[in-house]
Amino acid sequence: MAENTHIKFHGAAGTVTGCCFEIEGAGKTILVDCGLFQGTRSLERLNYEKLPFDLERIDAVILTHAHLDHSGRLPCLYSHGCKAPTYCTRPTADILKPLLLDSAKLQAAAAERRNRRADRAGLPPFFPLYTGPDVTKLMKNIRTIDYCEEVDLGNGVFFRLWDARHIVGSASVEINIAGQRLMISGDIGSGAAIHCADQELGGYDHIICEATYGARTRKETLISERRETLAKYVEDTLKDGGNLLLPAFAVERTQVIMEDLLALFDSGRLSPVNVFLDAPLAQKVTMAMLKYRDNGSDLLKRPNIRFVQSVAESKQLNQMTGAVIIAGSGMCEGGRIRHHLIRNLPKRQSRVLFTGFQVAGTLGSVLTSGAELVRISGNDVVVNADIAILDGYSNHADRPGLARWIHDHSPISGSIFLVHGESQGLQTLSSDLVATKRYNDPIIPALGQLWALQPQEQAQLKQAGRSNAEQLIAPQDWTSRLAALRASVQQKVRALPSDEDREKMLKALERALESYQKEKLR
Repeated sequence: MAENTHIKFHGAAGTVTGCCFEIEGAGKTILVDCGLFQGTRSLERLNYEKLPFDLERIDAVILTHAHLDHSGRLPCLYSHGCKAPTYCTRPTADILKPLLLDSAKLQAAAAERRNRRADRAGLPPFFPLYTGPDVTKLMKNIRTIDYCEEVDLGNGVFFRLWDARHIVGSASVEINIAGQRLMISGDIGSGAAIHCADQELGGYDHIICEATYGARTRKETLISERRETLAKYVEDTLKDGGNLLLPAFAVERTQVIMEDLLALFDSGRLSPVNVFLDAPLAQKVTMAMLKYRDNGSDLLKRPNIRFVQSVAESKQLNQMTGAVIIAGSGMCEGGRIRHHLIRNLPKRQSRVLFTGFQVAGTLGSVLTSGAELVRISGNDVVVNADIAILDGYSNHADRPGLARWIHDHSPISGSIFLVHGESQGLQTLSSDLVATKRYNDPIIPALGQLWALQPQEQAQLKQAGRSNAEQLIAPQDWTSRLAALRASVQQKVRALPSDEDREKMLKALERALESYQKEKLR
């Protein structure tokens, strides 16, 4: 019998974020990705736990692409003494440095801001996960490789990267270990899989496949249709005298939106309205990506496109109306978009246009689900602005695309693990695969589970996951439910006809809380 290989799911298991898989076999340990957890406060707290693997045993770290949910904790490895190299493509490396330096800066600012809040008085202080010097340590350990290049780790273990067509430099990872052939999808873009010359694409023992849009079938959208929809949002918002806010991811998404706006200006479909790119990170990433994109340089020379640098300049935009403001982050969890939301959400003439996936528990998810009141940086903010989604910008394969990617990698003799998705996407894609009768029943792993892998056999569970895994991946935790309750109480109290009624309701709430506390103390 062949030697067991094991895979442990430290992230992206039952959730879209925190991607991190540990693969061990033939005397080698490989870490694929080490991303940030984003979403509810409970999920985010996992970022601050002790790293769940032995850094001294890691022989290689492989990064599929630069998005923070895959790369955002990499500096933590090196701040705690990791000596293994991190392998990725050259475009990923070029994007990674400004991305993580900005992440370190935002973490420091967020920690300072949270620690200053009056409602946190007396609570333990927040600390940033890592600093700029930790990012520098990581970058000194980066090894760039080309697609299809074979990297030999010794003991018969080697890997190569395949083009994942998600963003510039993104990759799927093929690992050959202990007589087995594994494929980790990373994030998959649209279109057919790209072959490596002289390499067999199909025929794997085990596949680990993302399922972000496993429950969604998107209508094919032409670029011209997407641009026309964007143009209408710009026109309608500016006609009403409001601002159009676009929370945008710094990598790829901002650049595509800017290119669309340029095309609309150049064609005459839109007059050259004022566009503010209020995202210093996106500006740096744009510069890093110019060598890999053929049509982005002109946006740096347009008089109606302003690049906002300082925080003071950013805040001055709050005095303006009739502008397009593109700011990070894409899920509104940090960055300058948050103070723009505080100022613009209460205004009925303003609009917020989302262009990417919103992880459950994030502010973006709360807004797109129809919340009427949200809490941002300690402020209760009424939502009067129009909230909309423009889906044509997604870089993720949809339900049919994921099924096609798996089919392209057939035959698969062992197990298919479905990761990097929320419950509906995971369950829907699993049901689709079962219905084909081509594969063994897919596995949806839980956070912390350890599975044994054998050639041409189904994987076997060797270690249970975290006891609180279900609570961690829930769309709401107690902090988000508390925020929703606070908003609901505030609305109901204000809606009462008199101050006397409001006093009665508040006293009733106080009595209920006191009664519960007394019951717990018995």
